[in-house]
Amino acid sequence: MKAKFLVATLGLLVFSTPAVPAFSAPLDLSLRGFYNPNRQPDERIDDAAYGSLMSQIGLALGNKMVGPGQSLGALGVEAAYELSFAGTSYDAGDPDNVWKSAVASPTSTLTTGQLRVRKGLPYALQAGCVLTHIFDSNMWAIGAELNFSLIDGFVSVPDLALRLNAHTMIGHQDISMLLAGADLVLSKTFGIGGVVSLQPWGAYSFTYQNVTTRQIEVYPNDTTLQPDLMLLKAVNNVAHRAAFGVRLVVTRVSIGGEFMRSFTDDLSVFTGKIGLDF
Repeated sequence: MKAKFLVATLGLLVFSTPAVPAFSAPLDLSLRGFYNPNRQPDERIDDAAYGSLMSQIGLALGNKMVGPGQSLGALGVEAAYELSFAGTSYDAGDPDNVWKSAVASPTSTLTTGQLRVRKGLPYALQAGCVLTHIFDSNMWAIGAELNFSLIDGFVSVPDLALRLNAHTMIGHQDISMLLAGADLVLSKTFGIGGVVSLQPWGAYSFTYQNVTTRQIEVYPNDTTLQPDLMLLKAVNNVAHRAAFGVRLVVTRVSIGGEFMRSFTDDLSVFTGKIGLDF
């Protein structure tokens, strides 16, 4: 019975997630804007702007909804859909803004949808997988996570959990992006009337990002110049973040919200969630 419910839930969430567009979308990413043929040869590629853009995209595609720390139990399963709004550095009044070099219609907020499934395991472990898409773009990511509850289920002591996670971008032929990190989560479960659970949490998140690209053919606007090849410098970023959230569970239905702040990028992510627990 649990398997039937899970299959039905996943089917509904998958079909509710926007499909990859067959045409150019407003936030489809092109890297040719980071090349300026009018500069000196060793200054034509703007690696700094490219690195800033990749860091912001990594914030949108990376881990979210870190808590709570309580385990699902050896037989527990959670399936959830999450909607996130990640801030960017886009400034309409700045003609040199990094987003204007990369997309047709820049925006100050990246909206993402995440389909997440978590499965409880023995010894306070749980494993999960997540599929993420930045709406109106050709950017997707798949991820995996492993959660270990260090303190779990005590009445008077908060739950403490360590989660390891990894994500990789898919859907963009020029970019190879890996996001790997760890979260330390502190939470507490409060029972209400025997049928409702309120679970607030706080977390610290560490993320490492590696981005590489293939050589990209560049065709300058000046037709008197020969086409060139652009190879952007590899990006290696480390980000430190804090998150605060709450989840409300009523029988098998859970709803929740999270606020995450990146100290490295000085940007925020707001996430809402609805899920089913089995």
